Amino acid sequence: MRQLPPDFFRAPYAFYARLRAEGPVHEIQLRTGVRAWLVVDYGLAREVLRNPAIRKDPHSTTAADARRASSGDSGINTSNERLSYHLLNADPPQHSRLRRLVTPAFAPARIDALAPRVQAIADGLLDAIDRCSDSTGPLDLMSEYAFPLPITVICELLGVPIEDRDRFRAWSAAVVDTTRASSEQMRQATDAITEYFDGLVARRRAEGLGADLVSDLIAANTDGDRLSGDELISMIFLILVAGHETTVNLIGNTVFTLLGDPARYRALRGNPDGVPPLVEEMLRFNGPVNVATLRYTTTPITLGGREIPAGELVLVALGSANHDDRHFQDAARFDPQRAPNGHIAFGHGIHFCLGAGLARLEARIAITTLVERYPDLRLAVDDAELRWRESILIRGLHDLPVELAGAPVLR
Repeated sequence: MRQLPPDFFRAPYAFYARLRAEGPVHEIQLRTGVRAWLVVDYGLAREVLRNPAIRKDPHSTTAADARRASSGDSGINTSNERLSYHLLNADPPQHSRLRRLVTPAFAPARIDALAPRVQAIADGLLDAIDRCSDSTGPLDLMSEYAFPLPITVICELLGVPIEDRDRFRAWSAAVVDTTRASSEQMRQATDAITEYFDGLVARRRAEGLGADLVSDLIAANTDGDRLSGDELISMIFLILVAGHETTVNLIGNTVFTLLGDPARYRALRGNPDGVPPLVEEMLRFNGPVNVATLRYTTTPITLGGREIPAGELVLVALGSANHDDRHFQDAARFDPQRAPNGHIAFGHGIHFCLGAGLARLEARIAITTLVERYPDLRLAVDDAELRWRESILIRGLHDLPVELAGAPVLR
């Protein structure tokens, strides 16, 4: 059984390359004792993500047994169960029902209509950075820009107070970092989230629905079918966490990579059409989701020549699949002109990320606006000093110290 190397969170792709050279699927054990089968091959990853015998619903007896037998001391079995009734934990036909109820909130036209507001938020954050630009020392781009932009967008969409964003950030970190959060931390965070959203829904019902996503979810109705109370707070929870975590780290990883090649960063100024393909390549090259959320086998199954019993946990390493040289030529090279790309950073099959369009919109605006305002931005520390989050799920930096390197270019 394989163990993660000490430098895994800093350099996961070297480890994945070694695994792919040995085979497409491997039995691993995480530091918390979680045991699972890790899929590292692109073709097999796509197969697993759409295989109906590999399921996600944690409420079945098979799932409960698999989690209990393989979860170690990770805390994944101690989270508040009321937050577990969302899309990422559902299989057909329940998944189809939930997706049908919430998809209208993420219709392409509705996402496109957010562009002016996302632009205003990006401009406002950089205006605030401009006002502080005389202060000594580097600026943390994660806390000052990459985090507040998407969390502001998602808070406004949901209709939750932006002043609560620091609480959301702490809760989100506890939930997604399943390799470090203890059972007690996981329970405390998920209990707090449940209480918060119970109160939010109760206020909406009492005060009347508004023009926000929480109100839309309360009112969602397809032929008399509505979200139950637990489905409602689970979906709000999923939208809040997934709606900012992905974009925070997509922005951070993109800026980090670009600042390693200043000429490429500066070349984007005045070339907004170059940003969307660059974002797509970043999703492949160093995407914000390292490993997809837990699945489990419901019957004995053969994957990549390995016989896997029923009731085993399965993890799909999206980051490894997106670096598979058998599918991507020169996969270790960052190439914004790569076409076709075909990455699976947002998943594949029925669980393809519902918010992918919003993440792409926010990342495009965030990067374009940053380059236009600060064309001479540079890293303030050596790469080796940067700290990567110790999360199996999320690939991102704790902080990104930068120097503005000159006066901002005024809009």
